[in-house]
Amino acid sequence: MEKFSIVLADSVQGLGVAGQRVSCALLPSDVHDPTELPTYLAGYRPPQYRGDEASPPILVDNDEDKYRSFSSDDAFKRVLVKGSTTGAVPEVDPKSALDSYKVAERYVGAFIPRQTELQRGNAYNPIMAAMRRARRAIELDREIDVWTLLTTNANWNANNVVTLGATFNWNGGSASDPMADLQNMCERSAQAVTDIWMNLKVANAFLRHDAVRDHLRMMIGDSAAGNDLQRVNNQSLVTNVDFIIPGLPPIHVVPGKVLNETTSLLDFILSDAVVLTVKPPGVPSDGEEIATSYTFRRRGPSGVGFEAREFFLENRGPLGGTMVVVSMADIEKMTGATSGGLLKGVIA
Repeated sequence: MEKFSIVLADSVQGLGVAGQRVSCALLPSDVHDPTELPTYLAGYRPPQYRGDEASPPILVDNDEDKYRSFSSDDAFKRVLVKGSTTGAVPEVDPKSALDSYKVAERYVGAFIPRQTELQRGNAYNPIMAAMRRARRAIELDREIDVWTLLTTNANWNANNVVTLGATFNWNGGSASDPMADLQNMCERSAQAVTDIWMNLKVANAFLRHDAVRDHLRMMIGDSAAGNDLQRVNNQSLVTNVDFIIPGLPPIHVVPGKVLNETTSLLDFILSDAVVLTVKPPGVPSDGEEIATSYTFRRRGPSGVGFEAREFFLENRGPLGGTMVVVSMADIEKMTGATSGGLLKGVIA
């Protein structure tokens, strides 16, 4: 606060008479008009979404089509091949079936009035912010769909789903053994498991477990579990958080969260379950490879399956404004219900 004085030329009721010296205080509000800081723009960023890794996209041209898969009998069913030198030739018949997909349209837009664009702050670009918000809405919806598909019991072969009892919970079960649970699930898979997926809460319980620490200590020394815990929980340093446990496929942390509008809390998108998947490189084309899940995604005009556009609307508000639209059309499918597995009840 800075003080200064003035001499009144005329009498002013409530202030003084003519010729009187009056002291005044100059307040910050008298010399500064609050406005938006040009160097500060804060907000939240969602964790890395991993649905495209668990259910790899296959770009397609049509909204609806069919795809062919060979039966597991072609690989595993025993056939009578022994016979006499004059006997009839045993025959086999390759078995395959067609399944269909139909993409689901995902699209969302945001309208930015012209007067908002004209009065924006130096650090705030409303069109870019709207485009980012629309894109994240679609990515979140996609992430929820993938992990819902992979954690629904009915989508798996019954032999590939195991629910642990209370005594086997990783965070306190008296008979729990996470290493044995995951190895058992790998053994159940019709194809070699390539990836294991956990949310952060489950991954922490897994790495804190004495059986896991003993296994790591035996395989790679005393500091191994501590290093993995530090890497898993220091997610700001990396894009994707993965770790390796000797004797298991790579383990991936799925950190994505969604607002629970009933509790107002943030819930993990991948529930407190463990998903094991099979993901061969590339797109199967020889009838010899299959993945747990693929996503059929319309290629679209951009050729990459993701579209973004903006256009001006004259009939919205006094000055019109810009509409931004983000769109994607795809569908995630369970293509190998016996490849991989689902482990539930891992934590209480």
